[in-house]
Amino acid sequence: MKKIFFSLFLFLMCTQGNATLENTTCKRCHPIIYNEYQNSMHAKASIFKDPVHKAVWDKHPAKAKGNYKCAKCHTPSDHKLIKGETSLTKNRIQMTEPISCQACHSIESIEKHTKINKNKFTKKKKYFFSADSKRKGEKITFKEKHSFFGLMTKTSGSPYHDIDYSNENFYDGGMCLGCHDHKQNGKGFSVCDMQIKKEDSLDNKDTCISCHMPKVKGTFVNLKNTHTHTFHGISIHTINTSLLAKHIKLSLQKTTDGFEIRIENKANHTLFAQPLRLNQLRVSIEREGKTLSLKRKNFIRVIGKDGKPAMPWLADSELKNTLIKAHEIRHVKYTNLLHKGDTVVIDFGYYLVNPKAAKKLGITDKSVTKFIVLAKKRISI
Repeated sequence: MKKIFFSLFLFLMCTQGNATLENTTCKRCHPIIYNEYQNSMHAKASIFKDPVHKAVWDKHPAKAKGNYKCAKCHTPSDHKLIKGETSLTKNRIQMTEPISCQACHSIESIEKHTKINKNKFTKKKKYFFSADSKRKGEKITFKEKHSFFGLMTKTSGSPYHDIDYSNENFYDGGMCLGCHDHKQNGKGFSVCDMQIKKEDSLDNKDTCISCHMPKVKGTFVNLKNTHTHTFHGISIHTINTSLLAKHIKLSLQKTTDGFEIRIENKANHTLFAQPLRLNQLRVSIEREGKTLSLKRKNFIRVIGKDGKPAMPWLADSELKNTLIKAHEIRHVKYTNLLHKGDTVVIDFGYYLVNPKAAKKLGITDKSVTKFIVLAKKRISI
């Protein structure tokens, strides 16, 4: 009898599905992932949810013309906006799912271009790509098998969509690179380049997905318990940063005139290449109940024009670049002599927006202006 009601439940769910599935539809089978998504950068990518994106758009000369060209990455779910059928407006999609579940899981391939890559979406309706090493290569469709004159029904697959486990982009992180690889402005100047070195990773195991979407506890679907699922918060700014701290190794070496801090970037990309970011090393010495804070070390890329910092659409040159590249080891020297019993506290982190830039852009949101510690270490001398 339970199987009969279960079959009826699946039928009702299936008949309610649309060609374009909303996130609230996904929630019915994937509640844990749906809840994680609510705090992700993908859920807050529009100008109505992202204070940084809004501040930059407010300064952009294209705003006066209503010529919003950021939708392909910031709000791909708003199909009418991308096609130019509507203008940028505070609608449901912009507010709740600018980069929806369907937007990411429908990426069939990545078209590589010099200016910026392009996501190519499948034209098949209700056809989603996903990754599962145990089912790699399989393509699953919804099936019902009846027995006992139709009284017993066994189902497999999803009543909402087909699932394709053969797309390599969902295993090596390629599906992220339509938007997160590089970007040139109208002058042909590279505003951002993550300089990803995927081929240099150990056995190619470290990818966008393995680092930013690790396996965590909790089932990915409520129809059966899978025990773990791929984390969909997709934001190093809101999740426990210890998930990513393992990719940054901090160590200390005493020298004749002080000491040096060794920062090893084990990630496959530059830390952090976005032009508004500010990476920072903070070091302090705890000695006899007192704390001595040393001069902070910044790692930054400044872009500009005519020798002065400029907004991304105006920049045509790189004024400064001290960012730590993929697999690079950076040494920072200090001339403070260490004593026995000292404790050196090392914090490496970043600002989403350089405080100076935030002030010029009028950004006051504390989630953007606060210092985020990515890796921390205490070393006793």
